[in-house]
Amino acid sequence: MRADSLHRARTTGRALRDYGVVRVLDLRDEREREQDGVLETEGIEVLHHPVLDPTFEWFGDDHAAPAELLGQRYRQILTSFPDRFTDAFGSVIEVVAAPGRTGAVAYHCVVGKDRTGLLTALLLGALGVPDDVIVEDYARSARATAVQVGWLWSFGHPAGQVSDTDLDLGVWSARPATMVSTLQWLRDEFGGPEGYLIASGVSTSALDELRSVLLVPGD
Repeated sequence: MRADSLHRARTTGRALRDYGVVRVLDLRDEREREQDGVLETEGIEVLHHPVLDPTFEWFGDDHAAPAELLGQRYRQILTSFPDRFTDAFGSVIEVVAAPGRTGAVAYHCVVGKDRTGLLTALLLGALGVPDDVIVEDYARSARATAVQVGWLWSFGHPAGQVSDTDLDLGVWSARPATMVSTLQWLRDEFGGPEGYLIASGVSTSALDELRSVLLVPGD
């Protein structure tokens, strides 16, 4: 289950336990955790799996068109931090593919669309989920992003001052075209999400194990 800032809601722990979650992956960097806090709840293991360096720059000086900027950032992230994603991927496999498994995994960043969106795309892609389903899942984030910006604005956070262009087209957006281009890049460079994961160190046996427990045979 992918999410945004799970540490904010007072009832998060109970809701996660009701879903059967036994492990939460926090994909934020250490600075974000220090500033905003972390999830602490009984019965759930919280692991820190930062997938970006604190110095990663979302708003660069490359003068990319707003509609192209986020896709460029995703490619930079996947190129620069493959080991971070494979570590998080392995942490998911440890739970969902464990013998006699009884629990699920949730993972979150701040907004719940970029870092979690990429990890979700890799997970779903490795399971053979069609591109259009992955894209649709990612694009659902757009509905929540406006709420996130409003929440940040109410606290006077600088990110609450983002422009309509950033929300609609830029780094705060969750446009289907952004994920379409990301999946196409993965296919061009690695043959797809599975190829990216294997090239980054995930074993084929781990992927087979993941598929064996999460996929239901068709008729």
